[in-house]
Formats: sequence, C-alpha cells, structure tokens
Amino acid sequence: MADKIGVLGEATTATAATTTVYTVPSAKAAKVKIMWSGRSDASNADGDLTITVNAIAVAIILNMTADRYLHSNSTLMVNPETAAAPTGATALLTVAPAPFEYYLSAGDTVTYTVGTRTMQALNVQVVGTEIDV
Repeated sequence: MADKIGVLGEATTATAATTTVYTVPSAKAAKVKIMWSGRSDASNADGDLTITVNAIAVAIILNMTADRYLHSNSTLMVNPETAAAPTGATALLTVAPAPFEYYLSAGDTVTYTVGTRTMQALNVQVVGTEIDV
C-alpha cells in the first residue's frame, strides 16, 4: 500500500441528508484539514449544516440566511455569510482549508449533515496525508 497526499475525499450532495466525505481505510492513519464551500437555500432561512469528524461536531451553522455563500478559509472553519461568491480578493474571501488539523485512525470518518433545507450548492473536501500504519 502507498501513502497519499492531497484531496483524500470529496462530496457534493446538497440535499437534506448525512453524507460521508471520507473514511480512513484499514491499516491507514490520516492527518487532515477540511475545505468547503456552499450556497444556502434560495428562499428559506432555516437550513442548517453540521460538519462532523469521527462523531464530533466541529462546525454547526444554524438557520443559514437564504441565498448566501458560506465557506472555510485560512483562519476560520465558517467564514461569515456573504451575498456574493468568494472572490479570492482577501484572505476572508478565499476558499481554503480551515487551519484546524484532525488526526484520524482506520475507520474514522468525516461527514456532514444538511438539515431542513436543500442547499443550492455544496462541496466538502478532506485534504491532507494518509499513511500506512
């Protein structure tokens, strides 16, 4: 088996459900960060999003404002909602892996749950290194 580095898992399901982004394979361990970007429901302000690492909620966004962009950046897991898409013009407006690192063992998972309202768009990526153990 070989070590990996880069995007280890990605999911784009925006409907109200729980989605697994990444599961650490057997005989592996991983050191990861989470990068994500999404757009809330077009007309309702009661949608929720929870990002979970191995059954621990690491980000909870409740009652997202209708038709707003949300994302991670280099300093925050959840950048404040914006009316316009991230432009990259500043650090806060650049989609990037959040600074928090997670250490995972074989079988550990990264998931997210879209609650109440389907989002217009969502992309969650687990980035980092996966090694043999």
